Amino acid sequence: MTPQIADLVNSTAVTYRQPNFSYRLNDNSIAGSVNGIEAVRQAARHILMTERYDHAIYDDDYGIELRQYVGKDIGFVTAGIETTLREALTQDDRITDVYVNSVTRGDSNDACSVDFTVVTIYGNYNENLEVGT
Repeated sequence: MTPQIADLVNSTAVTYRQPNFSYRLNDNSIAGSVNGIEAVRQAARHILMTERYDHAIYDDDYGIELRQYVGKDIGFVTAGIETTLREALTQDDRITDVYVNSVTRGDSNDACSVDFTVVTIYGNYNENLEVGT
């Protein structure tokens, strides 16, 4: 019997996780490297700074949809922000979940502050995000 290509591919296919090494990005320069949870934190910050669908260089799964919260009541933000964060950040396979700890009105009443926990394969860390309302 002639072997089938699908049989060979299935028996030899191996899945590898992407390397967890990145260059350390500062405000104005690249200095050194990061690995582990710091690399995940840096990648998550970049996702949170990128509005989804606004940049042709990224596919439709990259970034976050924060514009939907601009001008909205804090109750609306509180109701949906955890899902928005989870959908954006879990696109990175090193991030397994996101939990919102609190949503508070900012000093200027034009924004609110979201404190949340990011659960990664390297451990958890807390993050803060300012959402314009």
